[in-house]
Amino acid sequence: MDENFLRNCYVIRNSEQKQQHNHRYARFDDHRSFTEQQPQQQQSAASPPIDKYHFIYLALFCCGIGFLLPYSIYITCVDYFHTQFPQTAIVFHLNFIYIIVAFSTVVFSNIIANVLSLKRRVIFGYCLTLATFMSITIFCVGLEVFPPQWSYCIFLLSIGIIAIGCTLQQSSFYGLTSMLPFRYTQAVMTGESFAGLLASCARISTNLFMSSDSHLSTILFFSLGLLFVQLCFISYIAIQRSKFIEYYVYQCENAKKNEDIEFQIRCHTASINSKQAIVDDNEENLESNPSNIQDLHFGILTVDTFDDQQQPIISSYDRYSLNLRLRIKREWYYRVDCMRIIWPYMISIACTYLVTLSLFPGVESEMINCQWREWLPIILMALFNTFDVFGKIFALFTHHVLSPMQLLIGSLLRLIYIPLMLLCILPKHAPLLSNLFWQLFFSSTLGLTNGYFGSVPMIRAPVTIIEERKELTGNLMMFSYSIGLTVGSLLSYLLDAIIGQSTGVDWCQPVSSLNQTIWAIFHNTSIS
Repeated sequence: MDENFLRNCYVIRNSEQKQQHNHRYARFDDHRSFTEQQPQQQQSAASPPIDKYHFIYLALFCCGIGFLLPYSIYITCVDYFHTQFPQTAIVFHLNFIYIIVAFSTVVFSNIIANVLSLKRRVIFGYCLTLATFMSITIFCVGLEVFPPQWSYCIFLLSIGIIAIGCTLQQSSFYGLTSMLPFRYTQAVMTGESFAGLLASCARISTNLFMSSDSHLSTILFFSLGLLFVQLCFISYIAIQRSKFIEYYVYQCENAKKNEDIEFQIRCHTASINSKQAIVDDNEENLESNPSNIQDLHFGILTVDTFDDQQQPIISSYDRYSLNLRLRIKREWYYRVDCMRIIWPYMISIACTYLVTLSLFPGVESEMINCQWREWLPIILMALFNTFDVFGKIFALFTHHVLSPMQLLIGSLLRLIYIPLMLLCILPKHAPLLSNLFWQLFFSSTLGLTNGYFGSVPMIRAPVTIIEERKELTGNLMMFSYSIGLTVGSLLSYLLDAIIGQSTGVDWCQPVSSLNQTIWAIFHNTSIS
């Protein structure tokens, strides 16, 4: 029965079956023609709404800042964490936990994409992020009510919870912007780049204005981040009722409804065919064994109409299990069909962020220059964030220049940055590319290419997909994006092991003094 049911749902019916159930398909075609005429009439009556004063664009730009700002605040507040938890790798741990939890959340978000509405996912993500961020700001940063050992664990736990909330927002926003014109996807991605730049500027400003009280400056830093995330939440609520959003979301949802109606009618037709097969089997058994007939009024039940309310031959449990399996297969086939079309974009964005996360910020923070000293990592990170923004803006105007395969090849060529930037550090006593020009050049171009090759796939992938699959396409691209982040963060640990951890050696001192320092450190380590 199961095989017959699934066969009738997915395999093209033969000519006899088409003639037998021709009236049912006629009903379905009439319904499709009616539902498809409605949006066409509305489109002809009214053109798509205009984003006046670019309000929707700016609101989505702020939302892009909002869902990445909490993570940027944690990572940027390096001085506070090093003071509170000396001789620990808390920044590496915070980054790794965030990436791993974000990847798991993206997988879960793809599963519930058609179960929980986009609006509920975003609101839940905001509430979870704001509640956790506010608790950390008050109890851990402000009041410091926990001992250092507990605070360390609480910070790690909080970044995991924030990763869930922020990633739910991020994947949902990419699903939303996939239904809008492509420039709004670029608005969200540009907002992501501004999040890191905004966090860096805010941290520098609070330290400059309150240089005498680092604790108070950290409280102000976290409070400003919390306030901005709240403003982003308000801006999201404000654009929900806009005609611009409602128009494009309606187009995609209407296409989904037509697709669901087609699915239900096909399942009903398959159920009827399955019932008819059971009845035919019973007929054959009764004809071969007439003695089995006990009721003189025995007849054969047939179902010919879509509105039939008679007692089904298939039990309700079997029908539910078959429909459930069929829906799971349908969702899987939807994703496979999308991936067959957008796979170059998925690989491109995954490779782009793999290279970026393996080098930034870990490897860049290890670069040495005897003239700039501790200011060099700050300048390099500022350059990366600035050129990353330029790359995303440049992608808005030139996203159509490269073909999908050229885009994929370009993202793969970025792998050359890994050995080149390692040569800016190794060997530590005399790096092969020790000139400041190479360090600034590689950091700037890394940010520029990250902005371009990270934005173009997200912009172009939804354009190639039909309306009812655009939100699903955004979720799949977010899944590929998270794979790149996760693998890149794991690769950064390998590169850190190749470079070697900092041991307190001043590599800028004269060679004779440097050799004595290294020997003393080695001797003390061997004794201990």
